[in-house]
Formats: sequence, C-alpha cells, structure tokens
Amino acid sequence: MAIYSHSQLSMYEQCPLKYRLCYRDKIKRDVEGVEAFLGTMVHETLKKCYDDVRLTKLNTLGDLLAYYDSIWQQNWHDLIVITKKDLTQEHYQALGKKLIETYYQRYAPFDSDMTIGTEMRLNFTIDDENKYRMMGFIDRLSRTSDDIYQIRDYKTSAQLPSQEDIDGDRQLGLYQIGIQKRWPDIKNIGLVWHYLAFDRELVSSRSDEAISKLVIETTRLIDEIDSATDFPPKESGLCDWCEYPDLCPMRKHFYTVEALPVNEYLSEPGVVLVNRYAELREKASEIEDELGKVKEAILDYARREQVEVIKGSDRKARVRFDKKLKFPGKSEKERQELDETIVQAGRWGQVSQLDTTALTRIVEEGLWERSLIDEVLKYGRIEESSSIYLSKLKDEEK
Repeated sequence: MAIYSHSQLSMYEQCPLKYRLCYRDKIKRDVEGVEAFLGTMVHETLKKCYDDVRLTKLNTLGDLLAYYDSIWQQNWHDLIVITKKDLTQEHYQALGKKLIETYYQRYAPFDSDMTIGTEMRLNFTIDDENKYRMMGFIDRLSRTSDDIYQIRDYKTSAQLPSQEDIDGDRQLGLYQIGIQKRWPDIKNIGLVWHYLAFDRELVSSRSDEAISKLVIETTRLIDEIDSATDFPPKESGLCDWCEYPDLCPMRKHFYTVEALPVNEYLSEPGVVLVNRYAELREKASEIEDELGKVKEAILDYARREQVEVIKGSDRKARVRFDKKLKFPGKSEKERQELDETIVQAGRWGQVSQLDTTALTRIVEEGLWERSLIDEVLKYGRIEESSSIYLSKLKDEEK
C-alpha cells in the first residue's frame, strides 16, 4: 500500500512533472532552498524549547538563539540555493533569529498548555477500508486546561493567508484524522497555525461534515495520482525554487544557457533562433501596420475615383466592395430581444438556436412571412467588407 503525505499531494497539484521525478523516478537532488533551510532551523529551535520545558527546563531567549546559531552553522552547506540575488545567508539567518525572538516574547514561559509531543509522527488511514494511508509530522500537539487538543503548525512564510484559506487547509485537517485514529476518545480538536513573521495565531476547526468531505477529496486525488500516466509540467512562481530545472522542458534551456559567458550565450543556437524570430515578428508587425494604412488609402482612392481596378508600375489592384446583412452576436445587447422575437413566432428550430448564418439566408431568400422578416430586420445591419486582389500586369496593360 502506497503511503502519501500532504506535501506529496501538494507537489502533484503544483507540478505533476516534479512529482513524477521525485516520487516515481526517485531522482534525489542535494540542493535545498534557503527558505526551506530557514524553516527547518526555526522548527528545530522551537522543538528544543518545548522539549526542554517538558523536562522543567526553561531556556532564556539567549539560550535558544545560541542553539539556533549553532545548528545553522552545523547544517549549512554549499548546495543551499538563495534565489533572491540581493540577499545573503546572513540575511536569512538574522530573519530566523527575529522569528524566534517574536515567538518567545509572546509565549514565554510556555506554560499556557501542556505539550503532548513535538515533531509527532503520524501514520494512519483515512478510510474505513484502510486503503488510503497517510503520514505526516505535527510540529506540536498540546492540550489546554479545558481538555481541548490543539494541532499546532509553525509557518515561516512571508505570506499571511486569509481565514478562508486556513479553513480549507488540507494538511492539519488530515492530521486531525490521524489524532482521532490514534486516540478515538479525543473529541475536541483545534487547529492552530503560528505565522511567525506576522506574530499571528490563526485558528480553525473541522466539523464531522468537513472531515468527510476532506476524505472524499483526498481519496479522489490519490486515485488520480495512482492512475496517472502523463505528468505534464505546470509553470508557476514556484519554478525558481525547483531542483529539477535540467529535466523540465519549461526550464531546461534556461538552465543550459544561464552559465554560459556572454559570447557563447549569444551564439547558442536556441538563443540565436529566438532572437531572430523576435526580430522578424517585430518587423512583420511594422509591415502589417503600414500595409493596413496603404490598403485603406487604396480603398479610399477607389471610392473617390469610382474605379475597381487601379494600375501600378508592374502590378494592378482589383478592388471589391461587398455588403452583407449581419445580426447581433451572442454577446451583443440586442441579441436576447431578437431571440425572443423568433421564439414567439414559432420559428426557433429553423435557425438552430439562432445560427445567424441560417437566419441571414432565410431573410435574404424571403423564406418567412414579410411581417416577421421586417421584425427581424430591426436587429440587422448591413456591414461593408472590402478586399484587394493584387496581380501582375499583362504585357498589353503596361
């Protein structure tokens, strides 16, 4: 039986190709985004904070910051990627310390509830048949004095979600199922997100109905993943943090050329082709603009001089003006009134849900009674179209 996690499901939703490379092909990369590294170091520090409190040891803020600096230095490696080029390792390290300090000042001495566990591993099924298995880690599970169990999650994100987003969050909803599977007697469960950068605690809960809906949606997604044979790439703002740019058709060429020196970059075949194509498209756009102006001038000349063929040096232009009956399209405001006119006359079937081409033919060929045609024509308009046909002059025309 396959075991899924919330992050695994999210990766499939964000980019099926990345999911395939990571979980189907099991291609592992040692690169790590600095944001993820920062989150891990902050989580580890808060874990130590509560683990020590359970052992009756209250760390000072200085103790925790020293621990944070220590594990940061011990775990930092050269494959950590900083995407934002104007920021450095020191900026992110300082940010982590700020997040820990903000949390400490709000919650110390950390005795408002009882910690049941930190980084608590869950392995559970979400259906009665034990077909769909999930796993995950709860940052901290606590119990309040009034016997409410709270699943807590630390977020170091720079984005603060709305309450609607929180109420629809899948991860902690799944963890609630895991807790109730482990301890069926627990009835009162709250879900708490600590958005450290904003010093905000967002709270939500899941009713039995919401949990049932979550199970249905999650099992459907797992079925979709299990049966998938095509894993297309999905481009998004997350691409800059992806560890598989060299294997993605959306990013592979970027990866190939970004390390080239300028002289080699400009001569790389793909770069040359795209640059040339862009150049030609720009010229084509300029030509199309000029062509449109000259065409209008020819049409104006033909109307003014009342001619249909205009002679050039070695070409001639044949000009044609046509007038055609047109009726309002589906998006035009008079369309509904026209529809009602035809429906009331009992003729709707003849225009096939108002095929305006069929209606034009009926009117032009007089296939309906005159009174109805006159009523329909109130919505019609005559549009003029024009065309120019260019051909070589014959010898005797030169």
